[in-house]
Parts: sequence; C-alpha cells; structure tokens
Amino acid sequence: MTIKAIITGASSGVGEFLAKRLAVNGNMLYLTGRSEEKLLKIQKYVISQGASCFFKTGDIASTELANEIVQDALYEMSTINLLVANAGMGRFKNIEDITDDDFDLSFSTNVRGVFVYLRPIIRHMKQNNHGQVIVTSSSLGFNTTARGSIYCATKYALQGMVGSIRKELVKSQVKIATINPGGIDTPWFVDYGDDPITHRLDVQEVVDSIMLIINQGERSDIDHILLKPTFERPN
Repeated sequence: MTIKAIITGASSGVGEFLAKRLAVNGNMLYLTGRSEEKLLKIQKYVISQGASCFFKTGDIASTELANEIVQDALYEMSTINLLVANAGMGRFKNIEDITDDDFDLSFSTNVRGVFVYLRPIIRHMKQNNHGQVIVTSSSLGFNTTARGSIYCATKYALQGMVGSIRKELVKSQVKIATINPGGIDTPWFVDYGDDPITHRLDVQEVVDSIMLIINQGERSDIDHILLKPTFERPN
C-alpha cells in the first residue's frame, strides 16, 4: 500500500525518524513542525529516497492551520490514509510552581493540537472507510509521576479521547491507536527542561512499534502499544 500521511511534530525526535523510515519510493508525506530549517532538511532526505514530501510550519493548536494543512495535503496527495499525531510538550514541576501559562500551553499543544487534526482527517477517512490514525501519547497516560501532574493530565485526556473515538469507529475500517512510550532518548527533554527520567528508549525502538501498527493486517486493530525501557543507559 502506498502511504499518504500527515505527521505532526516531524521536525525532530520520533516524527523525524518516522518520516525518514517512511521515505520509500512512492510514499507521500506531509510534515508539520516548529522548525522550517529542520523540516527542509528532512524533506530533502525524503525526496532523495524517492518519496514525495511537503511541509508547513505553524501553531499546532490552530484550527485554521490544521484545516489548511489537511486541504493542502488532499490537494497534493489526493487522499490521506495515515495520520501520526506526534507533536507534544511537557513541563515537569511541583503543583505549586505550575503557572497558568504552563497549564494552557500543555493542554493546547498536547490535547487541542491532536484534536484539530483528528476531526477533519477522521471525517475524510470515514468517507473512504479506510485509514489508520496513531496518536503519540505516553506511558504516563496510564500512570503518574511526581512533578508530572499537568503532563499526565494531558496524556490521560488523550487516552480518553482516543478510546471514545475507537468506539465510534467500531463498524468501520478506520483504525485509531496510541503509542505509549516511556522516556525516549531524544532532544525533547533538553527542549523542555527538567529531566526526571534516567531510563530511556531508543527512538528507533519507538518507530519500530509505530511501524507495527501501520503494517498490521486488515483483521487486526491494535488499541495501543506500551513501551517501557529495560535498562539505564551508561553516562
């Protein structure tokens, strides 16, 4: 199957490595992210591998931008059969230190930034009765950690949203799943400050799990994949 995908949060980490993994002759990718410079480099790599690639930067939580990207992707690719909603952020603080800005930005990015893409893309996939959606959540969508109250709350919200949508899709051939990794060895923790995690997954291991969902058979409907690190990386 030729993949025609939108990947959010594609300028680094899991999104970047997934885009490069999907850079197969004939596939078509539409990437979003924060860094135009990084997306341009990824685009050049994807095209060099024989795939097509488009990108746009902007506010992940913007309804107007999400709709514009979906319409542009449909124009360029004719259809969308894969969405990987991967953009996210985290601020780890004690509850008394969390600001209104921390709260609003976390929910805007991690929850609204998924919702505004789910709505138009699932509408399109239901019309075609085909498609796979993958939402990057976290192991903290099932568990909690000190200093992670707001981050955990956003990921619990994602699990609730995806779980409800799965029930809406039960009689269709549109599938939705979450990928729930523990800490990943990417620049994400540097970008968002305080790093409470010493055991981390390799980013390629997470991409392997995403590919398992993408490549599942027609009679399989993966709900989620929970990944936990098994060892502490040496300094």
